[in-house]
Amino acid sequence: MSAIQQRLSEMQDTVAEWKRKRTNLLGYLLLLPAVLVFLVLSVGPVLYGIWLSFQSGFGFLDLQFVGLENYRRLLFDDPNFWSSVRTGAVYAAYSVVLQTTLGVAIALLLNESFRFENFVRTIVLVTYLIPTVAVAILFRWLLNAQIGIVNFSLTRYTPVDGAVNFFSEALALHTVVWASGWKFTIFVVLIILARLQSIDAELYELARINGANAIQRFRDVTYPQIRSALFLVILLRGIFMFNKFDMIWVLTEGGPFRQTETMVIYAYKTAFGQQSYGEGAAVTTLMFLLLATVSIVYFAAFSPEEEVEN
Repeated sequence: MSAIQQRLSEMQDTVAEWKRKRTNLLGYLLLLPAVLVFLVLSVGPVLYGIWLSFQSGFGFLDLQFVGLENYRRLLFDDPNFWSSVRTGAVYAAYSVVLQTTLGVAIALLLNESFRFENFVRTIVLVTYLIPTVAVAILFRWLLNAQIGIVNFSLTRYTPVDGAVNFFSEALALHTVVWASGWKFTIFVVLIILARLQSIDAELYELARINGANAIQRFRDVTYPQIRSALFLVILLRGIFMFNKFDMIWVLTEGGPFRQTETMVIYAYKTAFGQQSYGEGAAVTTLMFLLLATVSIVYFAAFSPEEEVEN
């Protein structure tokens, strides 16, 4: 009898193991389409771009393997490349400071209780849904030196004498940054506002009882609670703005005189303007390595993952 029970037990274990493997196989099969799409649309182009960066030729028809020649030319013989790196870094840093400052301030205001608060929050957040290209075209019209409403208002209602060229060599980068800020500050607002609404109101009440003013409440209660979100927001906004193409291209196309030509704009002009796809791919590969290095250093220095856990 014990031998039969042992045999039945082994058969049950075999059936259970078979069912477990079948369940795992089904899970892998369900994941397979998503994995294939990711490989084709994300990993594939990245690997192809890296391979292309070692090639040279006019367009795709006459490619020749040149090794590291594209990288050598960019790093040691092309001052415009380094200019695009500096411009991209300035644009990203300027944008992050502006968007983070305004985003936190707006989030603090929206977190207060007031009449029609839900309606106001909805109106503010809807701006994030407007396509970036539409926002850029709108700003081109608003800031136009001849027919723009901004210049019309300045010359009519202020002491400004004559139209202001917001896309001049001196103002173009500021114009692009502030136009980007109008569009992307709402991203910061969404993240910070969500974190603010999870803070226990009793913490503020205790701070008021202890005589803390608004600045002290922000320093001792609000900032420690939103610090983890701020770390991640700064990292994400920095990466996104360094990679930003559409806003800059529609507003200035990298001009005037390369004043707004970031790495991604330079890569586009090199690849599709000069038909030098290998060198353009080398620019994007270097941009990827630069962002990866900055992200690693950022995580090592500030440990945002520990802040999130806390």
